[in-house]
Amino acid sequence: MNESSNSDGGPTGLDWEGWGRALERFAAATGLCVSAYDQACERQVGPLASAKVARLLAASGVWNEGRRGERIEHELAARVLANGSVEQVTVCDELRVQAAPVSINGQVRASIVYGWTFRTFGTPLGCERIARQLGVDGARLWAEVRLESPVSDERMKVYTELLETMIESTVRHAEVVERLQELGRVREVFLAGVSHELRTPLSVLGTRIELLLRGTLEDPEATRASLVNMKHHVKTEARLVEDLIEAARTRTGQLRVDRQPSSLRSILQEAISAVLPIAEGKQISVLVPALGELGELPIVADAHRLQQVFWNLLSNAVKFTPATGRIEVRLLRNAQEYRVAVADSGSGIEESLLPHVFEPFTKQHKANAQGLGLGLSIARHIVEQHGGAIRVESAGRDAGATFHVTLPSLPLQPPAEAPERPSLE
Repeated sequence: MNESSNSDGGPTGLDWEGWGRALERFAAATGLCVSAYDQACERQVGPLASAKVARLLAASGVWNEGRRGERIEHELAARVLANGSVEQVTVCDELRVQAAPVSINGQVRASIVYGWTFRTFGTPLGCERIARQLGVDGARLWAEVRLESPVSDERMKVYTELLETMIESTVRHAEVVERLQELGRVREVFLAGVSHELRTPLSVLGTRIELLLRGTLEDPEATRASLVNMKHHVKTEARLVEDLIEAARTRTGQLRVDRQPSSLRSILQEAISAVLPIAEGKQISVLVPALGELGELPIVADAHRLQQVFWNLLSNAVKFTPATGRIEVRLLRNAQEYRVAVADSGSGIEESLLPHVFEPFTKQHKANAQGLGLGLSIARHIVEQHGGAIRVESAGRDAGATFHVTLPSLPLQPPAEAPERPSLE
């Protein structure tokens, strides 16, 4: 498959051999001259000439580099790529050329130029003017034009609709191909990440067990330290497996969220308490709002799942914030929602990675030596299951990051009105 690349180096999903076959059928069925241009306005298909006039123009080299025909098509294709709509131009008010966009995933990635036909019956004088502009023999052009039927506006409209239908069908196929290629790349990342992350703790466990079996850890303290280390790696392995199971549940829609009347204050307190010892060990200051003064902060939620979300955000903040850094939790509430922000002064997120932060297997390899890159993907799914939203902002490397979580709140209760005093009259 011949596949071009976009400006970011990624595949555009355009199989030019396949497009060439489809456009050949379109050209043969309509008698139009057809070409296809990529995002760089380079011709990838055509000109496909089946009608006599089109074959004469092709034989005369009007679409060769630097010739008038080539410049007309190039300018028309550029307009389509810029505007994303069907464009039209005429040569001497008689010879019509049109172009239609090819959009994949909402982005214009190519343009199809078609036409080079007369809208009405040509005239010798008109053919002579066109011949001078295009650099062809006027007498030969007139000889061919007078034997061909013109393409009226109505017929051209039908041809355009036919072309757009063909483009839509071919694009759907291209999008499926591109999606399959992306899934293949994700699978490769998944297999590489899983094999590495699961193998590391297993390797350490194997080594420790081998030492115990050989009796080389005769010192009780050394044996205890080895068992503590093994317990840590068992917990790491269990967490990786749990992440894989949770990620699979989010993709199949089987992640259970049991929403009950809960307290957002308690949820946040539990999540903060779980990461506070690790933060203190790194001498990271954690600033939190005075939760005890804010009341219960009622919410209908799965408390365990939301704790998982905020624990993930806070533990990531601790992981990516250097010693003596700073983490701040902010909480705002209005009549409709809670807004929780977790900000850190850590390594930040590069601009190119920001749109992909919540995608599975996305990792900041320079700062994150462990994990599968599934936590934020799972967190987004949980938040969305609660009718909320999660987003991230960062000014770039070493500029810290802030994660914003929005959750629907229970309506604020109006203050109770004082009972009316009975009249003394």
